[in-house]
Parts: sequence; C-alpha cells; structure tokens
Amino acid sequence: AESDSGGLSELRQVEEMKMVANFTDKEITRILQIFSKLDTDQTGSISKEELYNLAQFKHNPFLHRIVAIAFPHDSESITLKEFAQLMSIFSIRASREQKLRFAYRVYDDDDDGRISREDLRKSMKTIVQDAMDEEFLEEVLQKVMEEADSDEDGYLVFEDFSKVVMNTDIEGKLTIEF
Repeated sequence: AESDSGGLSELRQVEEMKMVANFTDKEITRILQIFSKLDTDQTGSISKEELYNLAQFKHNPFLHRIVAIAFPHDSESITLKEFAQLMSIFSIRASREQKLRFAYRVYDDDDDGRISREDLRKSMKTIVQDAMDEEFLEEVLQKVMEEADSDEDGYLVFEDFSKVVMNTDIEGKLTIEF
C-alpha cells in the first residue's frame, strides 16, 4: 500500500507540472529525473547550492540572477512545482513574452521592478566581462538609456526593455534542451 501512495503522489506532481506549463510527457520525465538528481539530500526540494549544479545552467553568466529569481524572498529551497515553473521559462514552448519578462527580471539586478542604469551596467558587465573598457561601456549605457528610456526617468520599464531586445535572439538565449 505504501508504494501506491508514492505513485499517487508522483501522479499528482505530474498533473501539477502539466498545469504549470505546456510540457510534453517526455519533458516531464526529464524534469523529474533532473530534479531527483539535483535533490542530492533527497529532501523533496532543491537548495540554492543544488540548483547551481544544474548542468544546463552551469555556464550561464546570469546563474546568480536565475537562482535569485527562483528563490523568492530568500527562501531556502524550492519544490518540484517551483522548479517546473522555472524550467517552463526555458522550454521551447514558452512564449516570447514569457521569456522577455523573465529576462527583464534577470536584468533588474536590485529587484525593484524596473531597470536602472546601474542594473544595466551590472548586466552588461556580466555579459562582456572584461572585453569592453569602462569608457566604451559608459557610451553604450548612455546610448541605450537615451534611446530606450521612453519617459526619461532614468529607468527602463518592461516596454522599453522589450524594444531594446526586440531584434535579438532572446528566445534562443532562454531556451535549453532538457
């Protein structure tokens, strides 16, 4: 009887994941496998440290921001459902809008709901590392803010950000195979 309840519990989790995102059965199986592999201490949840071990994110320069977003209010762990929600953003079936909104949150380094020049600087530094000198970086930041900050308040709202990344492959950058 014990294995039945375990099976029911897993079935319930699968159903929850189907509601969270438009996953295929194959993707759900993979997410369950990935979650189980990451949950090294078998607590039924994933810690920040465990999420840092996700192979698909290992080389993402924004991993620190992805983790910050995945763990709201500085929580200690996330459940399978929360992990599935995070992974749904990176699914090939996530809409451009969903990916853009996530990218906006990634660039909003201080989590205040808008992108300041300083948020943009940190994001640009994360992308270019040391490949761009400070002076040129300042010029780029100035140009982006001048062109994109529609109400000239020093912040990019979501619509401004969307225009900036309109001609980029944001979907490609926010899609991983799992």
